[in-house]
Amino acid sequence: MTGAAALLGALALAAGDLCLVTDEAGRTFRACFDPGNRLELAGGGRAGAGSGPAEGGALEAAAAWRWRGDTATPGGAPEWLRDQTVLEAAGLWRGGRAERGETVAWRGVFVRRLASPFILLPGPRPLRLPFPFDVGMAVQAGGVRWERDRRDALALEVVRSTLLLDVARHLGGVRRAAFGPEVAYGVSVARGRAPVHAVIPFTAGALEVLAESADGIWLAALSARAGGVLRPPAGLAGFASGTLRLERVVLAVNDVPLAVGLAVAGSRGGGPARLEAAALLRLGLDGGR
Repeated sequence: MTGAAALLGALALAAGDLCLVTDEAGRTFRACFDPGNRLELAGGGRAGAGSGPAEGGALEAAAAWRWRGDTATPGGAPEWLRDQTVLEAAGLWRGGRAERGETVAWRGVFVRRLASPFILLPGPRPLRLPFPFDVGMAVQAGGVRWERDRRDALALEVVRSTLLLDVARHLGGVRRAAFGPEVAYGVSVARGRAPVHAVIPFTAGALEVLAESADGIWLAALSARAGGVLRPPAGLAGFASGTLRLERVVLAVNDVPLAVGLAVAGSRGGGPARLEAAALLRLGLDGGR
């Protein structure tokens, strides 16, 4: 088995695999990581301003399983960029007491990447016009959120979907830079009270930017949402939220990367306004390339 591994490493080096490095003893090892395919475990601290649960400092733990299954044309050009997350969960504790918990059963982002995007006008003489965007869709299902201040209530986000226009092809080194209108349905349930339904009938928009270094060591991500949510009979109410995240792998143990990350998140509408900052250590299992 060791001989086979050495042979595979030699073949990869001969083929010019930049992720394989050879040390002075002639041993090969991987120096690249894949943030899109791994089981993530994270822990750290979060502090906030305002009346949110993280005000004054809190401990945070999170986990997620990420899967990336891009496809390519027979010629090797990208065809579909597909990022999925299964069972993403996070919890916040302060003073040994649970303050906040949230989970998402499944999230997927799918972007169609063509060599030359176009718009087709069908007819007796079909007309093909150049189009500057790739198109795609982001879908999220099975979201649940709980807060200690509302211990008898759960906010359920049944489904959320965004139609995406992506300009990442024009930005070198960026995997995704997409925006588009959003539709969503959720419901808040509380003991002793009638459910409160929440609908976003394309009255909001979303922005997603994801940049990764070629070796997977650096990662930067920005996500933002803003618009109006309809809660009958109260009517349309505005909201806005966003998260900026920056991470760097600082070491790896047996191909298992450990990254240090900083994040800033804010929200307004649908509850107390929040502005939070977090510092996390993120462990990526099976994250080598």
